[in-house]
Amino acid sequence: MVAVGSRKGKAYKNTGINVMKMFSVLKSASKEGEGFLTVSELARRTKLHKWTVSRTLDLYMASAVEVVQPPELEAIGLQVKLVRLSDPDMSKEQMINYLRLRSKIKA
Repeated sequence: MVAVGSRKGKAYKNTGINVMKMFSVLKSASKEGEGFLTVSELARRTKLHKWTVSRTLDLYMASAVEVVQPPELEAIGLQVKLVRLSDPDMSKEQMINYLRLRSKIKA
């Protein structure tokens, strides 16, 4: 797996694994026609903490996903992130290549 992320010069050891878990769930959801998933639902399906899911989406998957925060929900105090793959045809190999390229650029 590709080591991505950094913390005082060290890579977060599970970031690549977490990205691929999240990718797999989002890919399955798009195949089944589910459309958008909430961060909470994505966290439940991947068995990751909601904060981990949200942060990973923002830092490592931003160009691979479409994130929507409905303003009508924000207006009543709910901050809900809805997520789906921006390209439902993206393959696992393309996601891995993106992570590899990203880690080289950020290094």
